[in-house]
Amino acid sequence: MNESKSTFRNEVAIIPAVAWWIALFAWVLVQFILLGIVPHHTQPKELPPMPLWSLIATLVGVILGVIVLMIGYVNADSKRRGMNSLLWTLLVIFVPKALGFIAYFLLRKPLMMPCPKCGTSVGSDFRFCPKCGYAVTPMCAHCGRSIHRDFACCPYCGKNVAVTVQS
Repeated sequence: MNESKSTFRNEVAIIPAVAWWIALFAWVLVQFILLGIVPHHTQPKELPPMPLWSLIATLVGVILGVIVLMIGYVNADSKRRGMNSLLWTLLVIFVPKALGFIAYFLLRKPLMMPCPKCGTSVGSDFRFCPKCGYAVTPMCAHCGRSIHRDFACCPYCGKNVAVTVQS
């Protein structure tokens, strides 16, 4: 199986469009509340000067937008890893102080890979494709442990490799 390195651009690309729209809406809502409503309901002496208040409003909106995008990322990423996306999405939303995000990134499964023969999603720890039975990871015929395709002898039992590969 080919392991491709993920890049930041590829990871951001999996965030669903609805998360981008919700993040934009959250940013606009924060701007409306902090720049439109709050100054009219407070005394002028209670707020910092307008340029500083605008910067605060922008930062709060950006932080809220990033949180929404991270929730969208967890939802999409958990689906592509074969995990329960609803459970993980609710976990990152309701567990306080970013502990849900930390738990997700510590406990997430490796990426699913397509079977070279039939294209079914296969876990990285699978030895055989559950649909077609193809030997995704070759095994030593003597001890039955997983080995690489280019090994000449088994690193576990020392015997010459007789790789079992199903076609």
